[in-house]
Amino acid sequence: MIVLVSFLGWSCKSSKILEATFESDALYGMPAKNLPGDPSGDVIEYHAAIGPQLEVQNSTIAGSKALIFIFNAINDPNNPPPLSQQWLGFRGIGTNLTETLWFTHTGQNNGANVLIDVTDGHAHIIARMRISPNGDVGLANNLGDANYSNVIGNVGNNVHTIVFTVMASTLKYNVSIFPASGPVITAENKPMITDNPLYFNNPAHPTLSFFHQGLTPTGNSYAIGSVTISRKKP
Repeated sequence: MIVLVSFLGWSCKSSKILEATFESDALYGMPAKNLPGDPSGDVIEYHAAIGPQLEVQNSTIAGSKALIFIFNAINDPNNPPPLSQQWLGFRGIGTNLTETLWFTHTGQNNGANVLIDVTDGHAHIIARMRISPNGDVGLANNLGDANYSNVIGNVGNNVHTIVFTVMASTLKYNVSIFPASGPVITAENKPMITDNPLYFNNPAHPTLSFFHQGLTPTGNSYAIGSVTISRKKP
């Protein structure tokens, strides 16, 4: 019995790859980069330049606090870091990418044009989603698909939970979007942007990242209530 209990406790703990809720962060400041609790080693990654775009506020979507990702001007806009360093990333601990993984977050769009990437944490993109200011949700077929031609639904400005189910060994992923009200939006067996499983780092550091698309800051925002990456289906 002791062995069984120990095994079950280890199994449950080991299923977590990242968990972010912002509950321990101070209001009206930036989130801590090192996430508290289990698992140990999961982090939020962001360049100091995008500090003006990040603010923890009282939450209306999940828990008591949420991270508001605002399309404000970055620090020192005349000397910006590369675009690759202007993303907000939630980077999980090392894991075997051959296993099925679930990337889940709760969000709400407030007129922003937001890109959401699922990657292996080493610049190899699994999926890219865009949520447009009107709430249209589009998936990129490849990195050249600037129109995000595969529009799968619309979330408006409503609270929603997005779940990417990633099966890297098959080069396929599923997306399910659960709005606060209305039918579930689904897209299944979508081809990954990285088209060769040998390109993925293994062990990987599964990462969910966010980016404001556009040249002129608008002040619009995307609220993030929580983020989890797990080997266990939510």
